[in-house]
Amino acid sequence: MLVKDPPVELAEGLWMLGTSEYPLYVFRSGGEYTVFEGGIGASGSLLAEQLAAMKIDGEQVARIVVTHAHPDHVMAVPAFRKMFPKATVLASEAAAKTLAVEKVVAFFAKMDQMLCASLTEHGLIREQCGTVAAVENRIVVDRPLHEGDVVEVGSGKAFEVLETPGHSDCSLSFFEPTAGILVVSDATGYYMPQHDAWWPNYFTDYGRYVESIQRLAGLKAEVLCLSHNGAVRGAEAVAAYFRGAVDATRRYHQRIVEAFRAGTPVREISETLGKEIHEKTPLMPLDFFQKNCGLLIKLSLKHEGIEPEKAQ
Repeated sequence: MLVKDPPVELAEGLWMLGTSEYPLYVFRSGGEYTVFEGGIGASGSLLAEQLAAMKIDGEQVARIVVTHAHPDHVMAVPAFRKMFPKATVLASEAAAKTLAVEKVVAFFAKMDQMLCASLTEHGLIREQCGTVAAVENRIVVDRPLHEGDVVEVGSGKAFEVLETPGHSDCSLSFFEPTAGILVVSDATGYYMPQHDAWWPNYFTDYGRYVESIQRLAGLKAEVLCLSHNGAVRGAEAVAAYFRGAVDATRRYHQRIVEAFRAGTPVREISETLGKEIHEKTPLMPLDFFQKNCGLLIKLSLKHEGIEPEKAQ
């Protein structure tokens, strides 16, 4: 079943906090807490309120796990640093390098302000967010993570680190096998439960994206923590979700390839696809979706052996 409307406990010791659109996940074990996802700027103050209501002291938060270096997944980290003085920040080595680049983080901050303004306009957060600025426009990662590492979270429990590229080259997923908890971030795309539809997000590689989803499906998780619009609970529901994600991605890819081979210009395809997703979830401007759909088109065509520069 799909679970929304945080705060809500998903499993023993695991809570979904933040908002339905941009959830954060907090796991408790052995008297310490781990936060998965670095959120949007508005996540900082909201998480502080939610943890206070749960009587969780910021001193008990031991680590902040960043799934990948995109602006809607890192911009609350500076606030978390202040809120959780004993916590260390973990992310992939590739993400750590990205977050050390001043120009990149400055751009992320601008994107974050745009998103927070849109969420305010749509009534999804209470007021215009005040983002805590990253020091020198850098977000420091204390521990780089790699495939095969484990994140120990107390009382002998640990999350396995899985590199799941395709959405980004720096994307990580995390699996705790004893409880079957799987944190996948955007590895399966942007799921819109109100439409029971996916917007595939293979922003770096179509083939690796599909392979990552199939690998995650093979873990047979009991709880699936998504980075947008909720979480999925129950082994059968999780399995169905993965089947849907793979099928939606393949159909999207095939639609792009068939349209291009039929003579439809790339720009026209991207305008059509961007308009469709914007109508379903208008949290960002239309051109944001159209530009991203243009990238998906180039990557689909590249997967089929069509050089991107020829697909103009």
